[in-house]
Amino acid sequence: MTASELYQSVTHYFDQYLSFIVLIVTVVLAIILFLGRNKIRYVWLNIKTRYHLNRLGIKQITNFRCPDGLGGYFIIDRLLMLPDGIGLVMFKQYPGSIFCADNIEEWSQILDGKSYHFKNPLVDLDYQVNAVSACIPGVPVNGFIFFDHQADFPKGHPERVIQLDTIPQSLLWEKNTEAQKSVVSAWDSLCSGNHPSGPDPSKTTTF
Repeated sequence: MTASELYQSVTHYFDQYLSFIVLIVTVVLAIILFLGRNKIRYVWLNIKTRYHLNRLGIKQITNFRCPDGLGGYFIIDRLLMLPDGIGLVMFKQYPGSIFCADNIEEWSQILDGKSYHFKNPLVDLDYQVNAVSACIPGVPVNGFIFFDHQADFPKGHPERVIQLDTIPQSLLWEKNTEAQKSVVSAWDSLCSGNHPSGPDPSKTTTF
């Protein structure tokens, strides 16, 4: 058998079984996607969440260190420059069902049939808002707690608790939006450390 005849024979054989090979590959890929669908969805929602969080505000700083008024610092997950003020976003990852209210000491998390309790995060949020307000008097400061896609709230949640589909319009970035001069000045003051407490990198307060 010549090389040409061998090539034609192999090509004919391949063409004959090509549809079968394609079917097998398609089935295998479908099985892989089906088995990993939850993981794929989880990764996609993480990417989507990060994308939208990164687009909040006119400007933003992640892991911002702010004076706590006691000579130390605490960490703000995201500090936002908004058109008419400064925004704080506290990021939380609590999978499962969350039961909460404004004025209770502990919130509950139900996960895999078990109940867990954690400190009401609004307490720390209020502390952060007050500390930032003390640094930039006269400029409105608002705070929100962002729970990612792993959490659901069967009984509802406080107004300052937000998720991907309930981000307030006031936090969303819009093209050509500018901040008030007082807000820009306050932002520059926070970023440069020109506030009453004065920065001290050696001290950090975490929650």
